[in-house]
Amino acid sequence: MNMSQPRALLPFFGLVFALSVPFWVLGYLADSLSDLIPIDLPVSALMAFLPAIAALILVWREDGRAAARDFLKRSFDYRRIPGAGWYAVAILFMPGTLFLAWLAMTLAGAPLPEPHLPFIVLPVFLVAFFAAGLGEELGWDGFAFDRMQGRWSALTAALIIGAFWAAWHLIPYFQLDRSAEWVAWHCGVTLLLRIVTVWLYVNGGRSVFIAALFHAMSNVAFFMFPNYGSHYDPAYFFWIVAAAVGAILLLGGSSLTRACR
Repeated sequence: MNMSQPRALLPFFGLVFALSVPFWVLGYLADSLSDLIPIDLPVSALMAFLPAIAALILVWREDGRAAARDFLKRSFDYRRIPGAGWYAVAILFMPGTLFLAWLAMTLAGAPLPEPHLPFIVLPVFLVAFFAAGLGEELGWDGFAFDRMQGRWSALTAALIIGAFWAAWHLIPYFQLDRSAEWVAWHCGVTLLLRIVTVWLYVNGGRSVFIAALFHAMSNVAFFMFPNYGSHYDPAYFFWIVAAAVGAILLLGGSSLTRACR
């Protein structure tokens, strides 16, 4: 391992945050994207591509154009994935856990509308959110996580990245007029989902593709929650995901607790 790699993490996170500032400002100045699409997203959500851009800038600066080109090729590195089972986990984890959250809310008597699942928009959502997922996971996993190898365990690396990931989303959350309680619970969900993402990445042959697929399915499932995510409650969902992460750590946690290699 190149011992200069850990030192490149701070410039990466700093560059991601610096590049995000104009999008955060625009999010306060412009209306949400709900005028163009049926889901409630602030304009600042367009910052999704910035982790990949920041990573690409640093790779190009450090190792040149060829390395940057190879880095981008990792977007479709699905040949690294060792088996179809990991595809199944990436695709089904979020729909399954969100269904359990919906069931828990229903049993608790939480106010929920009749589910309206516009399946015709699913392919559009999947393509759009997969592109956005690549924009994030090339940076979070393909760059930041890989540069933590040999220094921290995969779980520790996931928690570090997850903390930055949650903090990076704070302003967009508040731009959606979410309460502080909602934001706190959802930041907890965000941290847990980063652990799941890293678990998939490590066991999926360090494939950026599978991490981006999971990221995409997370957003697709979220916006399929009744209705278009409008009644999603992270206070319920947190405990469902926490139980799933606990099961992962109990049954297959060795890939997370040993040092990154």
